[in-house]
Amino acid sequence: MNTFTKKIVSASVLLSSSLIATTAQAQSSVWQVNKGSDSLFIGGTVHILPKSEMPLPAEFNHAYKQADTIVLEAPIPDPSDANAQMQMLAALSYANNETLSQKLNPQVKLLLENKLTEFGANLTKLDGFRPAMVSIVLMSMELQKQNLMGEGVDAYFTKKATIDNKTKNYLETMEFQLELFKTMGQNNENNFIKNNLAELNNYGVMFKVLVSAWRQGDTDTLNKVAIETMQKNDPHTYQQLITDRNNAWLAKVEEMFNNDKSEFVLVGVAHLAGKDSLLTLLENKGYTVSLVNIDDSTEMTSKRTE
Repeated sequence: MNTFTKKIVSASVLLSSSLIATTAQAQSSVWQVNKGSDSLFIGGTVHILPKSEMPLPAEFNHAYKQADTIVLEAPIPDPSDANAQMQMLAALSYANNETLSQKLNPQVKLLLENKLTEFGANLTKLDGFRPAMVSIVLMSMELQKQNLMGEGVDAYFTKKATIDNKTKNYLETMEFQLELFKTMGQNNENNFIKNNLAELNNYGVMFKVLVSAWRQGDTDTLNKVAIETMQKNDPHTYQQLITDRNNAWLAKVEEMFNNDKSEFVLVGVAHLAGKDSLLTLLENKGYTVSLVNIDDSTEMTSKRTE
């Protein structure tokens, strides 16, 4: 397997795991949601987490131990499942000899070619992929360059729940996520690629800020760095990736109350920041949302503030 093919496979693994109130005392992005006598935990995940960030904050394992059911965004195919990886690559590839180059203006195409050259790659080998796949490959290359690649929180708990024989449920199907990524950037290829390239210029610093904010449950910083930037630069992708999915998940989370299960819901931390966040939607429906803080093995919660 040549170097470029390895990068493509790495990016497909990244795709399968992707599918991002200021609280000074917070220790991590885990919240308890209450209504009446029933409650559940919601944890914000980082889909790619460097090994240096392990072990996870204590709040995650606390919520995991309390739960008998783990709820994830979607099933995560095993990296060794060649058929699943090929299915993803096929879904995110153009058909009928279409190429990304055909949809880019000369200026954006040149910017993309220059960035790929920096990574020792070229557009010819990526030209058959749709915009979302190209952006994922670029991010994968940048993370590898800065030694920031690693197993994400979602993958960690997927494996742990399997070992511990805990029930795993999902908010979405893998087919839904593939269709979502397939349409991202469609009919907006120039703006989508240009915005992704701009983010790469400072990606290392931004990624570290995001991880730091995630560890602290600092949704204010997460909102400013991740959400507000996406809202400003690519409102359509923000609607697709964040708002629409949060609204769809709200009903599914509400169904988890008043049952005989204890759930730990794990979603990308970007879904838990900003005015359209899943936490805000729950609060608007009358649920009490409190940040979990484990101090000296004692559970404490503080009510979320905007």
